[in-house]
Amino acid sequence: MPVEVDERLCKGCNICVYRCPVDVLELSERRNEKGYNVAEVKSPDDCIHCRVCEKNCPDFAITVS
Repeated sequence: MPVEVDERLCKGCNICVYRCPVDVLELSERRNEKGYNVAEVKSPDDCIHCRVCEKNCPDFAITVS
């Protein structure tokens, strides 16, 4: 999978979801151990590897390979 979200670091700020130009990410109903709804990859095949999500994540929770 080209995009990975570290759920331990994600605080559910939704910046990655908003900034993704091809709508790869979404905020899930799952909560991490801190109680935040975490971002998840909904369309991995649509990822264009632009790294916008990774660059805009304030918590360094996203990695694009």
